[in-house]
Amino acid sequence: MLEKILSILVIDNDIVGGSVAGSVTESIIHPQKGRNIVFHFVRALCVGWALAVFVSPAISEKFDLKKSESVALSFIGGYAGIRLMATAENILMTKLKEKIKD
Repeated sequence: MLEKILSILVIDNDIVGGSVAGSVTESIIHPQKGRNIVFHFVRALCVGWALAVFVSPAISEKFDLKKSESVALSFIGGYAGIRLMATAENILMTKLKEKIKD
C-alpha cells in the first residue's frame, strides 16, 4: 500500500533525494534563528519535492540527461529554488511593510 502511494507522489527516488538534499543543504548553510528554523526546513522539503516531481523530470527528458546528471540537476535546482523563494519572500515583505507605513 505504501509503495503505491509513494509511486503516485514520487517519480524517481534518486531525483527527489537530490532535490530535497539541495533544499536542505541551503537550510544548513543559511541557518534561521529561533522558531523560524522549523518553518524554513519544512518549506525547503516542500520546494525540493515540488522541483523533483514537476521540474527536474521535464528538464532531464528535454535534454536527454543521464541518471547522475539528473540527480545533480535536482540538487542544484533544490538549492536554487529555496534561495529564490527566500529572496522573493524578503522582497514581498519589504513592499508590504512600505505599503502599511503609507
